[in-house]
Amino acid sequence: MRFDDESLKSGDWKKLVGGFLVKAKRILIDWTNNKTTVTSAAELDELRQQILDEAAATDVLAIPSYAPMPTVDIARSIELIVEAMKPLGENDSIRYLSSSGATEINTSFEVVPEVLKDILVKESLESTVPMILIVKRPDFLGDSRWEFRHGKQPIDAKLIDATWITEFRNGTIVLRPGDALRAMVLSIARYGYDGELIDSKHDVLKVLEVIHALRPSQGGLFKPPN
Repeated sequence: MRFDDESLKSGDWKKLVGGFLVKAKRILIDWTNNKTTVTSAAELDELRQQILDEAAATDVLAIPSYAPMPTVDIARSIELIVEAMKPLGENDSIRYLSSSGATEINTSFEVVPEVLKDILVKESLESTVPMILIVKRPDFLGDSRWEFRHGKQPIDAKLIDATWITEFRNGTIVLRPGDALRAMVLSIARYGYDGELIDSKHDVLKVLEVIHALRPSQGGLFKPPN
């Protein structure tokens, strides 16, 4: 694809970026054509470099400093292609249509999201720290993770303090909307070769205290719960 010199002169960057996005999608689809899956981080790095080269070809920046896409975003794009093909039957086919023509999509290409994430990981960092977590949705059955909020960040975590869980389920400990837990939390963060965060996992090791939300009084002011 050649980019329009007149668009460069006029500063019509939206047209240039739109053309690049179409080309980037085609690069991604063409990249899967001779593959059945992804087996290494080097393969994703090769794809990332192709997309970066195409971005540089737009010449849209006055200073040619083009940043590569985070590998985790590229991996997610691959997952979306695979998800889109799941409803297809054995003899079905699918094509990507654009102004550049039609491109056949390789329906034999597939990835397992968990395996793809494992490929991306360079290192894992663990830390155990005290945190105050607002309870959004507790787990009453013990088969799923609790949903919390830490500041503005949503966090789902496995609560593995067996003594506290027993007291919560038998009614000795009562939680109300807006209550929080002061707890020791194990956090495991996994990072890719480009330094980007791949994913994170949290486990509540021990609950130290239940912090009850302030309740409005009849005068309109907040008061501590009984």
